[in-house]
Amino acid sequence: MKKKFLLPVVFALIFGYLCANYVLALYEDENTTTVNTVYFLQIAAYKNFESSIDEFKDITNKITVSEDDKYYTYIGITTSLIEANRVKNIYKENNIEVYIKEKNIDNYDFIMELEQYDVLLKNSKTFKEINSLFETVLATYEERALTDL
Repeated sequence: MKKKFLLPVVFALIFGYLCANYVLALYEDENTTTVNTVYFLQIAAYKNFESSIDEFKDITNKITVSEDDKYYTYIGITTSLIEANRVKNIYKENNIEVYIKEKNIDNYDFIMELEQYDVLLKNSKTFKEINSLFETVLATYEERALTDL
């Protein structure tokens, strides 16, 4: 009689364990990809670094990063695609063409700090406010994320 109950209980426990691991793996994969996705606001791409120096001299809040044998100039970073598009439109009104480039970053501390900056970005309405905020964001990116690469 004990064998009749023992076998189904063991199978139920094993099946429950496997289902729980599967669901947990799906949850972790989903959170990992959304937490690390950031949106870079790019204004230019160059074949050599010297070309990047001459253009956009009047924009002080920018960084130029070497990636895949090219140099990309970024003016901002955000974790929100909605905010990236809003800022893109504000820059467009000021005659600056911005491209949104999606990337994944593995620096957890930078992502957490960037999410705090995004709260401020959401409340920033003017071109000047956004530039000031992005100046700090880019400095933080250079300090925290680029040093880890």
